[in-house]
Amino acid sequence: LLSFDFECTAEILTIVALLSADAQVFLNSKKSRDGAQAAKPIQHEDGDHLSLLSAFTQWKKQEQRKAYAREHSLNHAALEKAAHIRSQLKDLVQQAWGAKQISSCGGPKNYVSVRRCLLKGLFTQTARRDEVNQHSYQTLLSRQVVKLHPSSVLHRRQPPPPCVVYSDIVTT
Repeated sequence: LLSFDFECTAEILTIVALLSADAQVFLNSKKSRDGAQAAKPIQHEDGDHLSLLSAFTQWKKQEQRKAYAREHSLNHAALEKAAHIRSQLKDLVQQAWGAKQISSCGGPKNYVSVRRCLLKGLFTQTARRDEVNQHSYQTLLSRQVVKLHPSSVLHRRQPPPPCVVYSDIVTT
């Protein structure tokens, strides 16, 4: 686990659990504009992985988690499932690697270490922006042309980021 080297194991466990929950964390409410505005303080400008981490971390701090999720257009059931998966992953890491303590980078001000860890761990899942078509990317490994999903935090970013790390590619 690279997260031990970057001292961000707690954050990586959370991201892996959220991606493993197989449910959308950010809901598209019928009042999509209101939903997008409600999710804005939670979403992280550096991408969807950090947005998931931010949403989970803020949700976890709340006493009234269900109400908080509803207010911020988050899927409470998905967050609960991710919390359960995270707990299992944490136990597994502690047992399999003998990790007594799970290190944390210390929060949003140190998310650069989480970004570096994701990049090093997912280097085969990176894409570079096309110089001609600025809204397309080309995966570095297979040279496949891809675009950012409209629901991605990075889709709205101007200028678009020169490179991205992705979890999956959806073919339409």
